[in-house]
Amino acid sequence: MTEEKSFTEEELIELFEFFGKTNSVFHQPLNYSNEKVIEEYATSQYPIIRKYYYDVLWEKLPKKYKEKLLDE
Repeated sequence: MTEEKSFTEEELIELFEFFGKTNSVFHQPLNYSNEKVIEEYATSQYPIIRKYYYDVLWEKLPKKYKEKLLDE
């Protein structure tokens, strides 16, 4: 049986806003080569990427999967 993982209301809002910003940059292919747009996106959004990758999502991963990643 899989254990249900949930996000706080704050986390859900933060993720929704992050994906909104991400979508606004990447839905337009002309942005891909616009150094200014990409730099602004990376600078402003990396803190949220870091937070979720290293903290929030890591804590929600199944134990076996985390062990597998740590063994690589």
